Amino acid sequence: MKLGIQWGGAMLILDQGPVVRLCQTYLGGTPHQVEKVTGFYADVYMVTVGAVRSVLKYYRLPGQAQLEAAGLDFLRQYSHGIKIPEVIALHTPGDIGEALIMTYVSGIPASHALESPVMIDRFADECTDLLLSWHSVTRPTGFSGLDGCQYADFASSYQAFLQQRIHWLKSNWAAQRLGVHLRERLIALAEQFDALPPAAIGLPTLIHDDCHAANFLVDPETQRLCGVIDPCHARFAHKELDLFHLSDVRPDFKLLPTYLAKSPQDAGLRTRLAYFSLFDDIKHAAATHWDDEEWLWRKVDKVDVLMAQIPLVA
Repeated sequence: MKLGIQWGGAMLILDQGPVVRLCQTYLGGTPHQVEKVTGFYADVYMVTVGAVRSVLKYYRLPGQAQLEAAGLDFLRQYSHGIKIPEVIALHTPGDIGEALIMTYVSGIPASHALESPVMIDRFADECTDLLLSWHSVTRPTGFSGLDGCQYADFASSYQAFLQQRIHWLKSNWAAQRLGVHLRERLIALAEQFDALPPAAIGLPTLIHDDCHAANFLVDPETQRLCGVIDPCHARFAHKELDLFHLSDVRPDFKLLPTYLAKSPQDAGLRTRLAYFSLFDDIKHAAATHWDDEEWLWRKVDKVDVLMAQIPLVA
C-alpha cells in the first residue's frame, strides 16, 4: 500500500505497507497521517488513526524494543507531573523488524523549540530539577548493567560494559570500520579504567541514560517542560552516565553547568565524563553504521590529555 505523507508543503508517496499493517493490527485502523523521523537506532513514525495520534518505532537491530518498553514503564514511576509515553504493544520483540507502539506525548523537543535566552534558562532549571529528583531515587544494592545483569558496585558493571566494547573492537566487523591504530588506542584506554580519578559513587541511582535536550519535550504554547522520551536503558546505575549526555545536543543550553551549580561534584568529573562519552560512542559504532574516525580521534585525544593531568598518588 502506498500512502501520502505531507512534508514541507509537498505530498510524498511512499511505500508504507509495514506501517499500515502495524496500525491495522495494533491501533485498529488505517492511518490517514504519517510523519517520519529517522533516528540513530530506529525509524520513528507519528501516525494518526481516527482522532488518535500514536508512535511506531521500528528498530534496525533486534533487542531494543523490549529494553525501551521496560525503560518507559520504569521511568514513569518516578516522573510525576511529566508525561512519559505508554506502551501499547510490542511487535515481534527480539526479531528482525521488531517495533514498539506507544502513545504520543504532545510536545516539541526542547532542542528544536527554544531560542529565547529566558526560556532556555527556565528549561535548564526545570530539566535539571527533574534530573536531580531522579538521581535522588536510590536502592540499597545492585548496579544494573546494559547486559541485564546486576553488579555489587559500579566499577564491576562498567568493566563488564568495557569488555563488550573491547570484544567488538577486536572483531573483524570493527576492523572493516575503524583503522587499526584507532582500535588499538581505544582498547588501551578501555584497559585503563582503573586509572580514572575515583568518584564518591555511593548507592545506585535512577538514570535515564540518554538525557539530552532533544529527549525532553516542552509545551508548544507555554514552552515549559512537559514530557520525556527515549529512555531506552533507564535503570539503577551511576548518575554520571546521565551527566555526560547533557551537552550532547544544544550545549548552549548549559544543562551540565546548571546541574553542577545545584549539585557540585569532584574535580575528576570532567575526565570521567569524557571517558564515558567516548565509550558510549563506541557502543553506537558497534550497533549502527556510524564510524566517524575523525570524531573519535578528537575524543581519544581529549581523554588522553585529561588522564595525563591526573595527579599521581604517592
